[in-house]
Amino acid sequence: MSNQLKGICLSFAMLLMHQVVFSQSRYKQLKWKTAPESDVPGVSVLSSPQFNTDKWVEAIVPGTIFHSYVVAGKEKDPDYGENIYQADHSKYNKPYWYRTEFSGKDFSKGKQVWLNFHGVNKRADIFLNGKPVGSIAGLMRRAKFNITQQLNRDINVLLVLVVPPLYKATHGQGLANREAPTYLSSAGWDWMPAVPGYNSGITDSVTISMTGNVSVEDPWIKTALPDKQRADLTVEANLRNVASHPVSGVLSATISPGNIKVNRLVTLEAASTKSVSFSKEAFPQLSVKKPKLWWPNGYGGKSDGTQHLYTCKLEFRENGESSDAVAKTFGIRKVSADTTSLNGPVQLYVNDVPILVKGGNWGMSDYMLKVRGKDYEPRIRFHKEMNYNMIRNWTGEVTDEDFYDYCDRYGIMVWDDFWLNNFGPIDSLEVFRVNAVQKVKRLRNHPSIVIWCGANEGVPGGDPEGALNMAIKNAVRENDLTDKLYIPRSNAGITNPNFSIKGGSRNLSGSGLWGNVDPRTYFTDPHNGYLFSKDSWGMRSELGMATFVNVESFKKFMPKEYWLPPTPEAVDSKTNMWARHFFSTHGELGGGATPVRYIQDINQSYGPSKSLDDFCRKAQLLNLETMKAMYEAWNDHMWKDASGMLIWMSQSAYPSMIWQTYDYYFDLTGAYFGAKSACEPIHIQWNPATSSVKVINNKPYMLRQVLAEAEVYKPDGRKVASYGKRRVLDVPATSAAEAFIAFKEGDESSFSDVYFLKLKLKDKRGKLLSENFYWIGRKYQDYKVLNDLPSVNGMLIVSKPKVNTAVNKINKVLNYRVTNHSVKSAAFGIRAQLLREDGSQILPAIISDSYFTLMQGESKELSIEVDPSLLASGYKLALSPYNDR
Repeated sequence: MSNQLKGICLSFAMLLMHQVVFSQSRYKQLKWKTAPESDVPGVSVLSSPQFNTDKWVEAIVPGTIFHSYVVAGKEKDPDYGENIYQADHSKYNKPYWYRTEFSGKDFSKGKQVWLNFHGVNKRADIFLNGKPVGSIAGLMRRAKFNITQQLNRDINVLLVLVVPPLYKATHGQGLANREAPTYLSSAGWDWMPAVPGYNSGITDSVTISMTGNVSVEDPWIKTALPDKQRADLTVEANLRNVASHPVSGVLSATISPGNIKVNRLVTLEAASTKSVSFSKEAFPQLSVKKPKLWWPNGYGGKSDGTQHLYTCKLEFRENGESSDAVAKTFGIRKVSADTTSLNGPVQLYVNDVPILVKGGNWGMSDYMLKVRGKDYEPRIRFHKEMNYNMIRNWTGEVTDEDFYDYCDRYGIMVWDDFWLNNFGPIDSLEVFRVNAVQKVKRLRNHPSIVIWCGANEGVPGGDPEGALNMAIKNAVRENDLTDKLYIPRSNAGITNPNFSIKGGSRNLSGSGLWGNVDPRTYFTDPHNGYLFSKDSWGMRSELGMATFVNVESFKKFMPKEYWLPPTPEAVDSKTNMWARHFFSTHGELGGGATPVRYIQDINQSYGPSKSLDDFCRKAQLLNLETMKAMYEAWNDHMWKDASGMLIWMSQSAYPSMIWQTYDYYFDLTGAYFGAKSACEPIHIQWNPATSSVKVINNKPYMLRQVLAEAEVYKPDGRKVASYGKRRVLDVPATSAAEAFIAFKEGDESSFSDVYFLKLKLKDKRGKLLSENFYWIGRKYQDYKVLNDLPSVNGMLIVSKPKVNTAVNKINKVLNYRVTNHSVKSAAFGIRAQLLREDGSQILPAIISDSYFTLMQGESKELSIEVDPSLLASGYKLALSPYNDR
């Protein structure tokens, strides 16, 4: 095969929905208790229905042992101060029993009863009524046990003995080099602490279900997209017959919308499993005309909301009676990749449209694995609102299907890693292989997944042709065909869908830096921190900065004696509270975020801070400016080497001051709004190195006769009358086009020491398509004159909110109009947030803009979307300008 990847179709696209079990069983949610194995009797005693568990702790399933003890009040709040560091790790780094009871009276006679596990960390032995059921190992190892013959009619006792990773190992050895597959960062990383018990527990759901003799397993709806006018579907599933005799019946598939129905007669031998499929050759109705396509966020047609989904219900009926049925929702889309057009860097296409990848790395949803179900909704929604189109599931730390469901819904592509940092090693090749197969089978149907990645910053096992890398590649090839990109390592090299290695380091442009630099550097020399590229934007898997939180969040997790502005001396520690929350010069404690440089840059640009509040508000301006520059630098070099960038990191798993856009408590930092601006699909921007103003068009259609405008304002909020730039231009689909040079040598001589550049892009009807704002120092990045702006206290007038219902028909949308009535000054860096009447924050809230600036007499429309239950005790819009003293 050619080593060129252009035109390789990765057309499989499906949204996996949780299996719908059509059963009469009510035991989908079992109530569990937990206790250390060392503190209780053996299996025979524990299996007695009369055994007393009053002294056991209520267990959270899915969840972890340590989190269960936190919820039970047995541990101090681990988010606060250094509490988690003072917890007794030896108490949790050992085996624990889980125990539950359920009645057998509701199970119908003649039905098969199944015990279903979807994940444990790390190993589990399972017993029902004192007898062994089976054992499983690995965080994504699904297991399905037929327990029909072991059930009691009355009380049944289910026991699970969970053995943690690194059992009997010395704390601090690290999981990354020993225990994969597991949650690697649970032993601590440079952005989260080690968790007692290494997040061991029943980490995914346990259910009991009923079927007839035949069950339907691992449905797979494959799609091919020859062109946008036709999609060819193939529906496949495994049928398992547990009866001691042959069974005949009808397997049917119903696809909606479209009400496409197919069925076929199937005979299964006794105690056998059979793969059954429906193809368009045998069933022409599976060739769908004018399919509704799934698109990444920001792409598709001229209207948003183009994450179209279908549903396929598969049902097996024996003698006219339903034996089992499952439902999957899926999306139709085509993915392809190209390493030739940009002379090296990989370029990703969806539905034949080139996608400028913009997004972030997601390390862990929560350091104690407590994010579940609807908890993912605001987190993924924030990514959508930042105009992101991709999340990287770093080292596969997220295993919950809800994460993928929300990514499907909001159009967020997923770059999905397996559980390896650098090269390995692992504890067992067979355990890893089985978990890899289970991961692919379980998640392959999600249209959001476009990349499988073997390891973080290293080829699995260190050898592209070695056993470990081949095990992952084969898991993908055999269970997901060749319809997604496979990358053996996250920062170099790429593999085409036929799994031959595509050599050359510039397919991906390395990883890092992880600390902030000045904005010009991102536009001129995007050097990385680890391997490979110099002067190459390319496809960068990691690029980051420290991201200090707002003062309200800081006070939630830091003791009062630390409510002071940080200093370089304060963060040069391994033991104080700054280090406990990863704002430290030491590498293992967040040193990669270069907090000293971060502090110094704030002091040099805005002056030393008088208080913690003062430092936090200045930090948000740096956060916004730097984060916006990162993405705008990639925009500026769009298709001239640059094909995508993922920040390190976009999701906060633990209260800290680094690597985040919104913080642990859902408060939106300046970095959030910097990303939101830079990543908008149609965008106008300024290059601080060349002064070029460009229009960025990510849409698959041309922008015709758009007007680009530039204006300059003085700090007092009045326009510089002698300056103005305008140009009408066409911008081709998915491209960047220069409108004009904002400033030439000498232009700034008539400007203030700090001046404001406002850019606007309008369509030919005058509708605003994009607006952008920069504060610029005649002395580069010297903004200290902003500290002398006149106060605008009382000069911001807010309208009464107009209340509407959100698209989801649940949330409320509050619409405000904010006007600056000052006749002396611009209102600079206005922070907007929703507060209760008592002054406490209402979070999460999706705010359309914050840290914005209004000139004299200027108004701005703000919208805030929020769950109405959070508004019950009253609310108000709070505005805090930088010059509000």
